[in-house]
Amino acid sequence: MIALSRPRPRSITIFAVMFLAAAVLSCIDGLVRIPVTLKSQDAYSWLTRDFLIVWHSAWLSIALIPVAMVWLSALRIARWLVASVTLFKLAGFVLMLPGLPMLLRMQPLGVASLALGVPAAALLFTPASNRWFARKGGEEVAVFE
Repeated sequence: MIALSRPRPRSITIFAVMFLAAAVLSCIDGLVRIPVTLKSQDAYSWLTRDFLIVWHSAWLSIALIPVAMVWLSALRIARWLVASVTLFKLAGFVLMLPGLPMLLRMQPLGVASLALGVPAAALLFTPASNRWFARKGGEEVAVFE
């Protein structure tokens, strides 16, 4: 684990802020759309308002894991995890492009989340980030007496 006081490259800091903002926007988007989701899923009696709140909160918590993996441990697998998930989201967005005007009306926060997530993932592959991951965030100096 890398000390919280240890300086991070600017690209890592901006990644963390943008990725957290994207996760929060996505969660808010899901929470705002709960009434629409419940109306469209009448066949699923187990789908309740409380379940959807817990579901979206859980996904927000899951989105925090890669940020912690990058920020606290400089794990290389975290950037590949973020990149692969972002590519899947981007592919889904490309498939939805014909309905973009409706998508912007129906899920503006979801689109904003993607607009923050893609550059955030790209920041994990900048030269400064590459050095961060190569050094595992820097050497930890421990003093034993």
